[in-house]
Amino acid sequence: MQNKRGQGLSTNAIILIVLGIVILVVLIVGFTVGWGNIAPWISTNNVDTIITQCETACSTQSVYDFCMRKRDLKSDEEKLKDVTCNYLSKQRTQYGINGCAAVSCDNVVFVTAATLDDLSGTCEDEGNEGKTVQALIDNKLESYNC
Repeated sequence: MQNKRGQGLSTNAIILIVLGIVILVVLIVGFTVGWGNIAPWISTNNVDTIITQCETACSTQSVYDFCMRKRDLKSDEEKLKDVTCNYLSKQRTQYGINGCAAVSCDNVVFVTAATLDDLSGTCEDEGNEGKTVQALIDNKLESYNC
């Protein structure tokens, strides 16, 4: 009588198991640590997308989308949080976002402030009652309604 052993795993099955484990580990690490830390070579530049969104807001004459809707801009040089098309068209012209003659953002005023307290203090000092004052503080566009 011959010594019979159980059937072993084929080479293809072993390769698929190893690939599955590697993919699972990459997914777990990516979701826990963050994809930007794992794959910095993946482009996170969304300037073209923001330009298109701002042009669309202007062409549809959407005051809210152009003046107040907050967007996160990620370029190769910097990351700006909660910026608006209006802010980018007036304060950050290097990104190529044009102003919009069809939309009036007269109720929004840009100021220079270092903290949120400085921003709230501009209401009385500057005569901005009834307007929204905005300032870029720590790469985030902060807004305060006067």
